[in-house]
Amino acid sequence: MEQSYFLGANTAAGFVSLYGGFCRGAGDYLRIVKGGPGTGKSGFMRAIAREAARRGFDVELVRCSGDPDSLDGVYIPALRLGWCDGTAPHAAEPGVFGADSDYVNLGQFCRTPLMPSDAARAGVLTEEYRVRYARAYALLAAAKNVEEALRPAPNAEAQQRAEAALCALVARLEARDGSGALSERFGGAVSCLGPIEDRSGIEGCRLVYACEDGCALASGALAAARDLARSRGLHAVVCLSPFDAQTLDALLLPELSTAFVRGTSGERRARRVGLDRLCGTLEEVKALRRQIRAARRERERCVAAACAMLAEAKALHDELEAVYRPYMDFPSLDAFTAREIARVFC
Repeated sequence: MEQSYFLGANTAAGFVSLYGGFCRGAGDYLRIVKGGPGTGKSGFMRAIAREAARRGFDVELVRCSGDPDSLDGVYIPALRLGWCDGTAPHAAEPGVFGADSDYVNLGQFCRTPLMPSDAARAGVLTEEYRVRYARAYALLAAAKNVEEALRPAPNAEAQQRAEAALCALVARLEARDGSGALSERFGGAVSCLGPIEDRSGIEGCRLVYACEDGCALASGALAAARDLARSRGLHAVVCLSPFDAQTLDALLLPELSTAFVRGTSGERRARRVGLDRLCGTLEEVKALRRQIRAARRERERCVAAACAMLAEAKALHDELEAVYRPYMDFPSLDAFTAREIARVFC
């Protein structure tokens, strides 16, 4: 089975990384892939993932928040082995070199230094690329501010009822004599392709609860459900919003193949959890929904502008990679990739 998700997010607070928890458990070994733009980091990891899947291993793919078609990480749970892009903005270093992690240097296949004209071009493109990201983050901050300004104050009593409703569902589930471990990830990205979702983790669950969020109660309810699940010895996987890295979008309980999801769109097979009705009469609920929809629409306009800026950044990064490509010894990289695959699987 192949599952994908994000560990980095372009948010209203800038880039937020969850890579510190990737392949860092007891018995895990992480290979940190280093190399400049265009040196083949994503292709190297994708080749390993393909071979693992071909051999029947479950594989976790970490997608790049800047370019969701690119990979930033691969993890093979059965082997407790992972690879991740260790370059900025999610730079990584070994915990104990050689004991739990080490390096993979793909920069060795790039003939440096660059020619003066190419070096100058690379410098210009790098600076322009960073400027676009700074503008995107400013737009995302504006999106958060406008939503908070327009959204009505939370209803504390309704929030408590929503939390109790989700906790009642968790209480019905089988408890485990486990550690109650917590994993965090992003189930989507604010990206050059626009806001996107990755629901592969949810789609792999047999039981899905879709929690109404027209009145903005679901995130707090999911947090309470997370805490209860952990107290019952269950491994809780939390999917944070890629917009603010604080709102909970989903709670996965992989041991029970169960998911609780914020919102109801696209979850036709799910059991719907009606949280909105906890906010009062039908007229009160309708009025609150209208206010929250209006706030979210204003947020989405700013987010769309931020995504356009990220698309410009992606185009500049593509140009930057093109500068480095003629300097790459791709046949040697391919041979190195084949040796890495043979070392892992043979």
